[in-house]
Amino acid sequence: MGNVQDEKILVQQVLSGDRKAFERLVRQYEALVLHIVNPMIGNTADREDLCQEIFIKVYQRLHGFEFRSRLSTWIGTIAWNACVNFLQKKRPVAVGDLFAADETLSPDSPPTPEDLLIKKQEAKHLTGAIDQLPVVQKTVLLLFHHDDLSLEEIAKILGIPVNTVKSHLFRARKNLKAILTKIGAT
Repeated sequence: MGNVQDEKILVQQVLSGDRKAFERLVRQYEALVLHIVNPMIGNTADREDLCQEIFIKVYQRLHGFEFRSRLSTWIGTIAWNACVNFLQKKRPVAVGDLFAADETLSPDSPPTPEDLLIKKQEAKHLTGAIDQLPVVQKTVLLLFHHDDLSLEEIAKILGIPVNTVKSHLFRARKNLKAILTKIGAT
């Protein structure tokens, strides 16, 4: 997600009123925001509204960002807090489709319809298994494995100690393995 110098340039461009720079910021960090919002907010329309609200807050508060952490950590914290506030008003619903069938098949040969079906089924099983994890475990798992955030960054975003993040990640992996094993046995 860029180095500190790139982040400073991007922030300065946004603060100077460059709309294209803000669009780049949104594109650069939208996956991070989705990995926080999706496990917590079940309704697609609510997710979309909340993501827009998060980026509006980012824009409004950007002038106060002091580079004491990475921009991704700061944006992630805003997203987490927005979700928590949203859920205080509304009960959480199961997560939707987190993963599409990925294209990890060999680029040398086009995938067969059977390959595509297997990948789609695997993604469906994984999504279903992740749906069964507690919200914090889902969030930690996605931030760590999909957004490549460090344990320290996740701890800052969630406002919990690093050892608690480690514990949630350990439990998420253990629970996910158990769920996937159970799915495979049926």
